[in-house]
Amino acid sequence: MYTHLRAAAVTGVALLGLTLLPADPSVGTDVLPERRLRTALLDTMDFPEGWAGDSARSAKERGFGVPRPQERSCRALFDSSEETAARAGFAKSESGPFVTTVLAAHESEDAAHAAVAAFARTAAECRTFHTREGPGRGTVTVAYDGADEADGPGVRSLGEESAALRFERRVEGARDRTPVVADVVIARVGAQVLRVAQAGRDDRGTDSLAPIADRAVEKLEQVAGGEDPAPPPDQPGTTRL
Repeated sequence: MYTHLRAAAVTGVALLGLTLLPADPSVGTDVLPERRLRTALLDTMDFPEGWAGDSARSAKERGFGVPRPQERSCRALFDSSEETAARAGFAKSESGPFVTTVLAAHESEDAAHAAVAAFARTAAECRTFHTREGPGRGTVTVAYDGADEADGPGVRSLGEESAALRFERRVEGARDRTPVVADVVIARVGAQVLRVAQAGRDDRGTDSLAPIADRAVEKLEQVAGGEDPAPPPDQPGTTRL
């Protein structure tokens, strides 16, 4: 997927803004322990056929995936620093697209709300961030910038409040290259904050992040309401890389 990344400057973030919604009375307000966070995480059965589990180790060996900003102040775009958190990764193929999800439990609903507000501030401050891509010693620094709002990931309002961003990468000196995009969605359900991100070519091989984010929030709402998540209907099955 990223074999053409040998020098880079990139463009891309569309902030759809925080959309505050009335709290769902069916969703519990308790702080979930890590065990329940893991129950609420996306798994391969939540994806269409052909997707597989991925790991941070595999991403490091490949040298590419959902970006991890070099700037520490920008890492909150894709990850959480909360102590109680659960993470998972997925890949459609060894060349992408790639999805990561992070579920974090905060000490209260107010603290979770503050985390979503902090995400919005981080998005405004990190209109550009950088990351290293490429395997082994062949890594290069790639820059990501913000996309226009009209070019955003097209994700509807989710949970009790949510926001969505799009980043695009532009390779300097490249011609007729398929652009690469990285989308991220954050949503709050009670005292929990969910992040779902996807990186891949901006073409028909990379589907919208919207149904993945919808499913992620659906599972979290079910677990926060004291239930075990129901399996998705008509799931054709998955594979392992």
